[in-house]
Amino acid sequence: MRVCLVGDFDTSLDEGLRIVGRSLAGELRDTGIISKQVNIRHPFFWSEIYRFRPDIIHYILSPSFAGLVTARIVSTINHKARTVVSAIHPDPIDRRLIRLFGPDLVLVQSRESEILFTSAHLPTSFLPNGVDSVKFHPFDAHRREELKKKYSIPPDKFVILHLASLKKERNPEAFERLQEDSNNFVLIVGRENEKIDTRVLAQLQQSGCRVWIKHFPNIEEIYNIADCYVFPVTHKAACIETPLSVLEAMSCDIPTITTRFGALPRLFKDTDDVLFVDNDDELDQAIATVKKGTLQTKPREAVLPYSWKRVTERLVHIYERLYANPPPQ
Repeated sequence: MRVCLVGDFDTSLDEGLRIVGRSLAGELRDTGIISKQVNIRHPFFWSEIYRFRPDIIHYILSPSFAGLVTARIVSTINHKARTVVSAIHPDPIDRRLIRLFGPDLVLVQSRESEILFTSAHLPTSFLPNGVDSVKFHPFDAHRREELKKKYSIPPDKFVILHLASLKKERNPEAFERLQEDSNNFVLIVGRENEKIDTRVLAQLQQSGCRVWIKHFPNIEEIYNIADCYVFPVTHKAACIETPLSVLEAMSCDIPTITTRFGALPRLFKDTDDVLFVDNDDELDQAIATVKKGTLQTKPREAVLPYSWKRVTERLVHIYERLYANPPPQ
């Protein structure tokens, strides 16, 4: 079986879709499948696909109108290939357009996306994003203390972490309010290669939150200085549907508080794995629970079934089922 992954494989940028594409491509190399990754930014990328003669073309793109049109055009010149699209961060699309340009299979993550595509009469399969459970692992107490010194974190503060694009849709007000407690140290880490909403940045800094806009090659160190990871996002457009930062924090065994965003309620149980919150009062209560130190959650244990290796194994089974049912000639 020959599989062609089509996406944005720019290795210089740590953005969700790119990380997903690179991670799946890397894991597929160890499965025995003959695979090729094609960067959609390259001119004449479609000719690379044609020469490869794939059995399956897998698009790791936002399934926007432009993305679906691209998938349809390329699949037209590869008649025998089955087409798969990962709905990692789907845009709202007219259902008639989805049906017109629809692939053979859509890999969905949230219930909302599943309803969207099945209502357009497209077959779907559930496949979440994964996590590098080797890179993201818990450090011992001594190492955590050393890291707090390294990054000038007050040892007596309760560190609340969030990795975020600095934009209004990420609900920055939640962190401004958490910083009102003088015992909290709210740390926001943004991406230096993304456009920043300067008003959001100013408001966070004025409230006393620490904001770092910098690339950290050893970002697992930043997770391990946190006492708690908070993901307060509700806006669908603000993030991919399985937020990688939530999985990474959990893989570092950091107590995690999150809204019921995207795929998360589908993957994890409330209190047993993470603390789900629906409003500000519940967020305050969850923070208080974590501070008590009596929380019985085991976030790393809960997230290990979603390592990239395990997710890729599921993907291979999906490919095999699709390959076993070739399109009509």
